[in-house]
Amino acid sequence: MPLLGHVGTLTHRRIAGWAWDRDAPDERVWLVVSIERRVVGRIRADQFREDVAIEGKGDGWCGFALDLPAGVLNVRRAYAISVRRDGDSTHLPGSPYVLEPAVRLVR
Repeated sequence: MPLLGHVGTLTHRRIAGWAWDRDAPDERVWLVVSIERRVVGRIRADQFREDVAIEGKGDGWCGFALDLPAGVLNVRRAYAISVRRDGDSTHLPGSPYVLEPAVRLVR
């Protein structure tokens, strides 16, 4: 699989990780983030990640982060979140992800 990556931060306010294409190691990957099949952002994986550079995944400039405005996602419910490469819709490994509720009501 040429598209490698990982989402390490998945909250109701932020989605962050890294994406790198082994077949095009010097190109920055564009990603599309969808929540419940609704596109909420298009981002370029071009932030430096020292941990990824140490692992030998290109030059390490393959991190991404998408901050969501407060209130976009209800903290009391779960969501299916997909992160795909723009253009061919290849999913990042592990995608779609399940974002569990951050708050649970106890009765």
